[in-house]
Amino acid sequence: MFDNRHRSYRKFLWASTVIVPLFAAGSAGAQEVDDSEGVLDTGQDTIVVTGSRLPSQNMIATSPVTSVGAGEIDARGTIRAEDLLNTLPQVSPSEGSGRANEGTGTATVDLRGLGPERTLVLVNDRRLPYGSPIYAPADLNQIPTQLVERVDVLTGGATAVYGADAVAGVVNFIMVDDFEGFEINTQLSAYQTGNNEGSLEDVLNQFDQPVPGSKFDGEAIDASVVFGVNADNGRGNVTTYFNYRKQEEILQGDRITSACALGLQDGGNAFSCGGSGTTFPTHFIDGETYNVIIDEQTGNLRPFEFPQDTYNYAPLNHLIRPGERFALGAFAHYEITDEIEAYVDLMFMDDTTTAQIAPTGSFGQQTLNCDNPFFNDSLRQGLCVNRGVDPDAENPEDRLTTLVVQRRNVEGGGRQNTINHQSFRANGGFRGQLDEAWSYDVFGQYAQVSYSDNSSNFFNNDRVGNALIVRIDPATGEPACQVAIDGTDPECVPWNIFQADGVTDAALDYIQAPGLRVGTVEQIIVGGFVTGELGDYGIKFPGATDGVGLVLGAEYREESLSQTNDFLTRTGAFGTPRADVEGSIEVYELYTEAQVPIVQDAPYADELAITGAYRFSDYYETTGTQHTYAAGISYAPVPDYRFRAQYQRATRSPNPIELFSPNSRFELTLPVLTNGNSDPCAGTDPAASLDACIRTGVTPEQYGNVPNNPANQYNRLIGGNPDLEVETSDTFTVGLIATPSFADGLTVSIDYYNIDVDDFISTVPGELALNNCLETGDEFFCGLINRDPADGNLFLGDNSFITGTTVNTGSLSTSGVDVAADYTFDFGSSGSLRIDYLATFLSSLEKVPLPGEDAFECAGYYSATNAGCGTPNPDYRHWLPVRWIAPSGDFSTQLTWRHFGSADLLADNPAPVDATLDAVNYIDLAVQGRVNDAVDWRVGVNNVFDVTAPVTTSAGGSGGSFGNGNTFPSVYDALGRFLFVGATIKM
Repeated sequence: MFDNRHRSYRKFLWASTVIVPLFAAGSAGAQEVDDSEGVLDTGQDTIVVTGSRLPSQNMIATSPVTSVGAGEIDARGTIRAEDLLNTLPQVSPSEGSGRANEGTGTATVDLRGLGPERTLVLVNDRRLPYGSPIYAPADLNQIPTQLVERVDVLTGGATAVYGADAVAGVVNFIMVDDFEGFEINTQLSAYQTGNNEGSLEDVLNQFDQPVPGSKFDGEAIDASVVFGVNADNGRGNVTTYFNYRKQEEILQGDRITSACALGLQDGGNAFSCGGSGTTFPTHFIDGETYNVIIDEQTGNLRPFEFPQDTYNYAPLNHLIRPGERFALGAFAHYEITDEIEAYVDLMFMDDTTTAQIAPTGSFGQQTLNCDNPFFNDSLRQGLCVNRGVDPDAENPEDRLTTLVVQRRNVEGGGRQNTINHQSFRANGGFRGQLDEAWSYDVFGQYAQVSYSDNSSNFFNNDRVGNALIVRIDPATGEPACQVAIDGTDPECVPWNIFQADGVTDAALDYIQAPGLRVGTVEQIIVGGFVTGELGDYGIKFPGATDGVGLVLGAEYREESLSQTNDFLTRTGAFGTPRADVEGSIEVYELYTEAQVPIVQDAPYADELAITGAYRFSDYYETTGTQHTYAAGISYAPVPDYRFRAQYQRATRSPNPIELFSPNSRFELTLPVLTNGNSDPCAGTDPAASLDACIRTGVTPEQYGNVPNNPANQYNRLIGGNPDLEVETSDTFTVGLIATPSFADGLTVSIDYYNIDVDDFISTVPGELALNNCLETGDEFFCGLINRDPADGNLFLGDNSFITGTTVNTGSLSTSGVDVAADYTFDFGSSGSLRIDYLATFLSSLEKVPLPGEDAFECAGYYSATNAGCGTPNPDYRHWLPVRWIAPSGDFSTQLTWRHFGSADLLADNPAPVDATLDAVNYIDLAVQGRVNDAVDWRVGVNNVFDVTAPVTTSAGGSGGSFGNGNTFPSVYDALGRFLFVGATIKM
C-alpha cells in the first residue's frame, strides 16, 4: 500500500511541477496562435519543422525531412496509411495489410530497416500509444487519412527532442484542425489480375493443383464524413470526423504466385509445390525409417512420397484479411483570452479483422491402441504387428503404440483468429504567450488500446489424445473413447482419422475448442515546454539578425501492459502454456533545445547557425537514468545553397512488451540444405556429423532417424525478458539543399546518413543458435536447443523448440544517401508540370547478431527471417511521380514510376531459383478533376501493367520475415492492379 501511495504522490508532484508554473503564467502576454500550422503567429512566416520544437523562418532542418501532402494520398487512392509510407525509399516495409498470416492486426512503419519499434509515430507532434498488448509499434490504423494535411518523415533521429523510440526517426501526421463546412468523402477500390505467369502455372499443373484464372476481388469501401465549424468570430474551431472502412478478403489460392507453398526440385533449379507433412489422409512417422501414409483410394498404408504427399496449406491462407473499421474523433481549439488557447484532440477506433490459415491437425506424438475398431488389416499390421505390438495382447496396456501422427483437420476448416482493437486517445492542453519573447504549451494525454483475439477451429490437444484411444463399448457394442467407457470423460467422441469420411461433427465439437486472449496497454503523458525568442533580450551574435531560440521542457510518461488468457491457453491445451502478465514503465524527463544563428545576411554567409538538444530521462524502476543529445550545423554561403549536418546520441529503453510478454511458441523457418532437409541432424543421411548433432541434444540411437519437417518450419519459444538493458545509438547526417536561381522551380537535396545501434534488443536467431551449437558446442547456444527426447525432432510436440526470448544482442548499422528533387515547369496556357524524385542509395546494412560474432551485410540481400536480413534491402529504390495540372486547376493527371532494386538471398549456396529477386518497376496512373465547387472526383490504377511479384521459397511468412505467399507483399504489389474511384462532396 505504501508503495502505491508513494508512486501516485511522485506522479502528482511531477505533474504539478510541470503544469502549474507554466499555466499560472499563461496570462502574461498577448500573441495569437495560428493553430492551422500548430505554431505561433508572430507576424513572420514561422513554421515548426518535425524534429524540432522551435519555430523557424525557413523550412530547412538540420536533419532530412520528407513531406508527403494530402494530394499524394488522393493520387494513390490510399485508404491505409502504411501503403502510402511503404512506397517511400526510406521506409523498410513492415507490418501491414499484406502480412495477413503472421501479422498482429496492426499496421506499422519502419524507417531505415532498424525495426518499427525504433520509429516514433506522432499526430500533431504528440506520440501515439502502443499498437496492441502484443506488439509495441504504433498502429497506423488509428490515423484518419481523410484529415491528413501532410506527413513529415524525419530520418535523422530525434530522440533528444521527442524521447524514446525515435532512434531511426519520426513520422509525424499533421492533421487538418481548422475545417469549416461539411464534407463527404467516399472511395471504392478493388484488385484485378490476369494471373499470367507461365512457369508457375506449369508447376501447379505438374502437382495437380488448381490454377487461378483472371480475378477481380479484394473490394473495399471507404467512406468518411467531416464536419467543422468556426466559433466566436474565428477564435475557435471544432473539426469532427467519422470514418467507415470495409475490406473483403483475398486468399492465397486466388493468386498464381501463392496458390501453392513453393518448394525446390531439380537441384534447386526449379520450383515444386511443397507443403506440410501434416497431411490428409493421415501420415505416420516413427523416426526417419518409418514413414507411411493412408492411401486415399484404398485406405491401406503405403510409403510417404515427398513432395507429392505433402499438404498444400497455402490456398486457404489470407493475402488480405477481411476487416471492418469504425473511427471517429474531433480536433478543437478555442482562444480563451489573447494569451491562452485551449485545445483538445479526441480519437477513437474500433477495428476487427479475421486472420485465417490452413486447418490445424495432430502435429506430434500420439498414443494409439492396436485394437482400435477403426483399423483395417493394413493399419493393424503396419502400425502395430510390424513394430512389435500385439493387437490381441491380454493386457490392454500392451496393445498401445506410440508414434508421430500427422493428420490435417480438413473437416474443421481453416484456423481463424478474430482480432479486435479498440483505441482511445485524448490529448488536451493550453498554449499561448507569456510575453513577446516566451510562449508555452502544457498538455496531458491519456490513451488506451484494448485487444481481444478469439481463436476458433484449434485443437484441445488433451482431448485429441482422448479421442484416439477407441475400443468397443461393452454396453452398446459401438466404438467409443476409452475415457468415455471408463467414465473419466463421458463427453468424449472418437476421432476416426483411419477411415474415409470417418470424422464426425460430434468428434469435431469435442476436440475443437475456442481460445481467448485479451489485453490492454495504457499510456499517460503529462508535459509542457516554454519557447523563448531570446533576441528580444538582445541575446544574439553580432553578425546575426535573429536571436537565440531556446526550448525548456519536462515530461512524465507511464506505459503499462496487461495480458489475460483463458484457462485452456494458460494451461497449454493449444501448445505452450501462456501466462497472464502485467507490467509498466515510468519515465521522468527534462529536455532543452537551442537554435543559435551566428551569421546572417553576410557575404559568403547568408546564414550560419548551430542547433543543439539534450534530454535527461529517468526510468527509475527499470533501466535508470539516460542522457541523449544532438548537435547540428546549418550553413548557407548564398541563399541558393545550404549545407547541413547533425550528430545524435540516442538511447532506447525496453518497452513493457519486450520486458514482460509471456513465453509462447512461434514458427521458425530454417533454410533447405544440400541434402534436401532443413534440420542439419534430420534424415537418414544428416548434413551434420554425429558429434555435432550430439551437441544439440541428439542421441547416438536417434542419429539417422530424426524426423525432418517437409515445410521447413520449426518451433521457436519467444517472450519477454525483465533483465533487458538500454540500447544506444549514434546517428550522423550531412547534406546539401539547393534551390538554384538559374533553374526557377528546382529544389534538390542530397543527404548522407550513418546510424549505429549497439545492444540491439532482439532475439538470438534460431538458425544462428543451431549452427553455433553444431560447430562450437558453446554452452550458451546449445542451451537454446531443445530437442524432443523421444526422437530428437524440433517441430513436433511441446518439448521441441529453439529458445528465442528477447535479449540485448549485438549491433546494427546502416548508411546510405538520400536524394530528393522536385521541378515545376509553368507552361502558361498549357498548364504546369511537376516532377518529383525521391531515392535511397543503400550503402550498408550490417548486422552483428551477438557480441563477438562476425558481421553480415544485408544491403542488396534478403533472407528467410528478420534475424538474418529478412525483407529485401535493395541497393537502390526510387519513387518518381510526374504531375500535370490544367491551367484552370480543375483537372490533373499523375504518372508515377516506382522502382525497387534487386536483392540476393543471403546464403552460402542458394538454390538458383531463390538466388535473386529481380528488380521490379511499377507504373501508377491517377486522374483527378472537379465537377464544380462542391464535387471533386478521382480515379486511378496502381501497377497498371499487372507486374507479377518475384517469388522465393524463403518468404513463407514465418520467423518474422514479413513474407507471405512466397513473396513480400509489403514490398511488392503481390495482388496485381489496384483500381480505385472516389469522390468528395463539399457543402
